[in-house]
Amino acid sequence: MTQHLPSRDLPQNEVEMSDIEELSVGDGNASCLGVSGNKSQFKPNTSMHTSVPLEYPTHYFQTPDNDGISEPTNNDTKSEYETDRDSNGNLRNSLRTSLSMSSRTSTLKSSTPQLQDNAAKQDTEHFHRRTGTRKSLNKATNHRPRALIPGGVVTAEYARESVRAAYASRLNPYALHPEEYQLLRSTLPHRHVTTYLNIRNGILRLWIRNPLVIVTQEEATGCAKEYRFLQLAEIAYEWLLRRGYINFGCVEIPNPPRRLRRRLDKQKTIVVIGAGAAGLGTARQIQSVLMQRYEKSSAGEMIPKIIILEGRNRIGGRIYSYPLNKTISNSLPQTMRATAEMGAQIITGFEQGNPLHVLVRGQLALPYHSLRDVSTLYDVDGSAVDHVRDEMVEKVYDYILEKASEYRSKPHEEKTFEGNKDLVDGGRDVSGEDGITIAELEQGNIPDATFKTKSQRKRVTGVDKLTRKIHLSESTPDTKTVAETMQKAGWNLKPGNTSENNINLEEITSGTRYPRLGDAMDEGVRQFQQIVNLTPQDIRLINWHFANLEYANAVNVNELSLGSWDQDVGHEFEGEHSEVIGGYQQVPRGLWRFPTELDIRKEKVAIHIQYDAVSSNSSGKIICEDGDTFEADRIVLTAPLGVLKDQSIQFSPQLPGWKTDAISRLGFGLLNKVILRYEKAFWDTDRDMFGLLRDAKIPSSLNHKDYASQRGRFYLFWNCIKTSGCPTLIALMAGKSAEQCESTDDDDLIQEVTGQLRNMFGVDNVPEPEETIITRWRKDRFARGTYSYVGTEAVAEDYDAMARPIGNLYFAGEATCRTHPATVHGAYISGLRAASEVVDSLIGPIEIPTPLIPPRIKASSSTTTPITGTKRSSDNNSISNTITSAKPLTPAQIYEEGILDAIYTQIGFRPLKPSKTGVNPFLLFQKDHWFDCKAMLDTKAGSHEIRTTLGAMWRSANEEERRPYIESAAKQREVNGDIETKWKKMVVEWDSKASEIKTKYIERNPLVEDPK
Repeated sequence: MTQHLPSRDLPQNEVEMSDIEELSVGDGNASCLGVSGNKSQFKPNTSMHTSVPLEYPTHYFQTPDNDGISEPTNNDTKSEYETDRDSNGNLRNSLRTSLSMSSRTSTLKSSTPQLQDNAAKQDTEHFHRRTGTRKSLNKATNHRPRALIPGGVVTAEYARESVRAAYASRLNPYALHPEEYQLLRSTLPHRHVTTYLNIRNGILRLWIRNPLVIVTQEEATGCAKEYRFLQLAEIAYEWLLRRGYINFGCVEIPNPPRRLRRRLDKQKTIVVIGAGAAGLGTARQIQSVLMQRYEKSSAGEMIPKIIILEGRNRIGGRIYSYPLNKTISNSLPQTMRATAEMGAQIITGFEQGNPLHVLVRGQLALPYHSLRDVSTLYDVDGSAVDHVRDEMVEKVYDYILEKASEYRSKPHEEKTFEGNKDLVDGGRDVSGEDGITIAELEQGNIPDATFKTKSQRKRVTGVDKLTRKIHLSESTPDTKTVAETMQKAGWNLKPGNTSENNINLEEITSGTRYPRLGDAMDEGVRQFQQIVNLTPQDIRLINWHFANLEYANAVNVNELSLGSWDQDVGHEFEGEHSEVIGGYQQVPRGLWRFPTELDIRKEKVAIHIQYDAVSSNSSGKIICEDGDTFEADRIVLTAPLGVLKDQSIQFSPQLPGWKTDAISRLGFGLLNKVILRYEKAFWDTDRDMFGLLRDAKIPSSLNHKDYASQRGRFYLFWNCIKTSGCPTLIALMAGKSAEQCESTDDDDLIQEVTGQLRNMFGVDNVPEPEETIITRWRKDRFARGTYSYVGTEAVAEDYDAMARPIGNLYFAGEATCRTHPATVHGAYISGLRAASEVVDSLIGPIEIPTPLIPPRIKASSSTTTPITGTKRSSDNNSISNTITSAKPLTPAQIYEEGILDAIYTQIGFRPLKPSKTGVNPFLLFQKDHWFDCKAMLDTKAGSHEIRTTLGAMWRSANEEERRPYIESAAKQREVNGDIETKWKKMVVEWDSKASEIKTKYIERNPLVEDPK
């Protein structure tokens, strides 16, 4: 990576932006245009999306500070913060979030009794939570159940938002995380798993709604419905906080602990090696959690000092947004500079728990561009490949990959425990007796459907076009033969073949101890050629898809384990793949700078680590290449797997065998890029990518294996004009071609890629590039490659071994994240995990009080008996003191809950009013004309300008032009009317049944009035 085309001279060290001239985080002028988020809302895929905080605190709207990094401003936004229009196309304000609450003033009326609550207080708390203006609660403030459960919202709607928040946090809303299961199994009554999940999901809802403001413990306990569940809420809060599910990232800690340093005060030192996504994530999370849990640290000690050692003269690690010569771009906000991604480039989906959703969209407010997988493939003669033929061949490739994936190793199983899904969906806790604990239920061998393993075997049902990751489903396995499947896809069988012909990979996979994915797929192609006729172009197309798979894994397919190459499948995030506009490096720089700068020591190359392999409470030492030494109480190593394989860091004592074996078995792959900047684009700038088929060394060979060495050579070009701000292409070198790039001369590579482009677009249309950059990541001493893969002898458990700490030495990085390896978000998640391990070693594990849930107060009791519990160590505001001084539920309130429980148990929850969709003719018009309008305007036009133009177009449209949209909206209103009529009928029936159940309940269980 240190060599570049001699189009300009570069210093020997890699370029780092100065403290003044640096990449921006957000943009003060345009950062709020076109927010992406709720994909159910119409939005063109090609437009620039600019993030805004998920909820706006007033202090966040600031002008750019002295270092050039600007905060987002509250401009016109769309999607999660939507500026809506009426039927005439006029603007109207409709601020809402993707997890928007129902109107607090329009509660559905019911014949059933409702529990009384402090509505005014709840409204105030909800307002502060939503606007970010809430002040931190005082330590003396009593914990109050239901304080953060909105009183004016239908319970089922609140539950739905909480469930979505759990999904958005990588957690199953209906089951304990395996670690939660281990933590609570001995003390939590199995019936109250549902109660715990409702509280936990509610806490996550608070965080997801506004990740710019931390969730406090007082707020967390406000998600419990009864006083006796407050300790349960505290445990849920503590676990979510320490494990990095809430209060993570660039979030300010209000009123951080301040102590005057005294001569006798002690202060530990934590040293993090590496300032990439993992290292910065680790350091930021340790600092954040310790500032929030300061009272739990050892008496007489200050919060530990955190130092990050970085060998390079820049931060970001394998995230490197290289500043181009043409640093000023007319298409980017003024505070951003033109960059090219030399390393990490793609965010593979924001939805379903990607922490980058919070960092990029919720906190740093970075603009991003959503990618579309619509691309053109060019053949060796420069002609475009027929789209229909491409789809037919892709089905062949997908089928072969799916057949090979049937030999996947058994998924890792982790035991967990499920709650009652229906009750969780309805936001209701379990009524009745508490029952026995989870552990007692297990010991008694009592059949219970709530026991399960987290991972269950599923069948392959498809392949992601961009990442080449397989999709799994619990659907019934497909029993069709390959011949039947291909005939349905449009293929003709060779003479002598019937629909019974199939592919059998048993022999190739069972003949070796370590079967390889490449061998299985090569055999699949060979057998496929016996069933249908594949032309040389078909073979080239199949090998293009092989190259794309090698890009996803950073290695030739013959180096991948057949059983474990995709061991992370099923953990992928959802949503569109995206690129950060103005440079991915804004993310690590944001982690470094906000809310306060982390202490980073650049050009400190660690060469020797001395640690204690037995105790986490002993000191260690890091010796650097320049002779500097750093004493440390905890050491977190985030060096890439390639550096560990290179053995450029020595350890005293040596790492144990189980660690070095995992380092040896796992692979560390290579992907290289050739970056080309031009003065003017000569390609289709509306498409995010285009591909190139490569020929075999023997032209037009029908032997599939002849293509292996060349298929990844410039096989894909990324169009980066929307993210870099200037006409830029990034050509990928994958598989064996990536290794060839390391030893090929710059001029030869540029001449070859230019020749291929001229073959596609014409000699006269393709000039010499103005600027070029060639990466050689294997030669980078601080990386020795790009990202990890599962080698032929490796197993999925090797990722766990990579993550396991040794005494006071901890590990983080993408190669330590089993669920999300080879990704930036995986590196960041590993940093959250390492931080939790360090925090636990400093302040101790999470303590579970006994009893965890105090006994229920019976309704017939005429006096209030204080509920006591074990006081948590170092917690001056114990839950027991809170409960003793707080007012418990009255017998009448408990009686009301019993009635509701009886109703919901027998007939479920009251039907919710259906939403009305498709009734605005202007929105239908806007959807049809968006791209035409965008093409008519300047290509730099933002979403706001397009919507404004469309509004004018609608107002000026004649009656004939408006009629189809008005008629369509009218028809939809009729449909909505029918749906609402059915809903009203269901509500009447529900209310009638509820009234009957209520009457019978009162007859059978009369309320005994308090004689006092």
